[in-house]
Amino acid sequence: MTDGRGGTALCLSGGGYRATLFHLGALRRLNELGVLSRVDTITSVSGGSLAAAQVATHVARMGAWPEPGQRLEQWDEGVAEPLRAFTSLDARTGPVLRGFSGEALAARAAAGPASGRIGDLPDRPRFVFCATDMQFRMQWVFDTGRRVMGSDAAGYRPLDDEWPMARAVAASCCVPGVFAPMRVHARPGEFAGGTYDGPDRDQLVAAVDLSDGGVSDNLGVDPVWRDHSTLLVSDAGPCFKPDPGLGPAWKLLRFPMTMLEQASGVRKRWLLSRFQTGDLEGAYWAIDGRPTQAARETGAPVYSDRLIVDALSQVRIDLDAFSDEEAAVLENHGYAMADLAVGAQGNGLAGADAPPPSPPHPAWMDEDKAMQALAESARTKLFARGLAMRRTRWAMRRAAR
Repeated sequence: MTDGRGGTALCLSGGGYRATLFHLGALRRLNELGVLSRVDTITSVSGGSLAAAQVATHVARMGAWPEPGQRLEQWDEGVAEPLRAFTSLDARTGPVLRGFSGEALAARAAAGPASGRIGDLPDRPRFVFCATDMQFRMQWVFDTGRRVMGSDAAGYRPLDDEWPMARAVAASCCVPGVFAPMRVHARPGEFAGGTYDGPDRDQLVAAVDLSDGGVSDNLGVDPVWRDHSTLLVSDAGPCFKPDPGLGPAWKLLRFPMTMLEQASGVRKRWLLSRFQTGDLEGAYWAIDGRPTQAARETGAPVYSDRLIVDALSQVRIDLDAFSDEEAAVLENHGYAMADLAVGAQGNGLAGADAPPPSPPHPAWMDEDKAMQALAESARTKLFARGLAMRRTRWAMRRAAR
């Protein structure tokens, strides 16, 4: 314990489906190592909230979180397979055609990873789904441990069925410009304990709009760094090249992207400095992280720097469909990076009898195959990607008859 803090938190960053799949690989390895069951709190943002919701749904169905050091059973059927199935579908275009509706996104989430009720979740682990309060410009949380929703300025009120897990996840994923913010309709006095006490408080709190959690904190560390002693941070956020090849759209996107990258960069540098000084314990791994030469010499199942820099770190941040091949490479990478980070920085969290790393999709560790799978992955398409993938799958099934 450090400075009165205690407990372990796992933070899953935003980053669309690429984050969901990268975190899925990381979660698998943490589960194999017996580390996941040692986690007391899981915070999540945007694409990370989709992964966290699938874990939450599975835990609710299983009835209990495993004892520390044990593994969460039925991983493939309860977490990996349904999450891969969800990310193979376009969750963006339909809601956009329905008027950029966050509620339409919530309906998609309810039919996928966030099918459960927040009230059905066990006390441990605590799930914190992070959105952004656009009225007061700060982080908004749906906190299953405290059983509340709100922000420091607006205050907090108990969770209820008006905001099931699917709506909380959708609010966390409401990317500005793609999904309209989700409105919180509150009665005067419904939210208590807020720091804002201006004469227009009731008017402002009655019309809070929620947007993507990455707008305020894409790493999801703010809810836990003050009271937890160990932080495990999985980061699949933006890390694009100076010219990511997005064409004319980049002239508009580079301004908000610069602000997001700078804000996340400050948090990352702060986090790593706290690890180095011993003020916090834990581990950090990122989608653009490069394994050390020492790690490569051990024969760890990792990708080359070229594949990481040129392809993996450039994968689109989107909620459009991802192919099975893209999913496999992203999962493998998240698995490997979490394994290396926990082994190097995890301060003995992994048990001595931990199994050696074995990537979930070994055939896709082949560099040439992986590079080919990601050849078009950086491109964000308006409507065509999901439709083209469905046509390809239909043609393959037809040819197999």
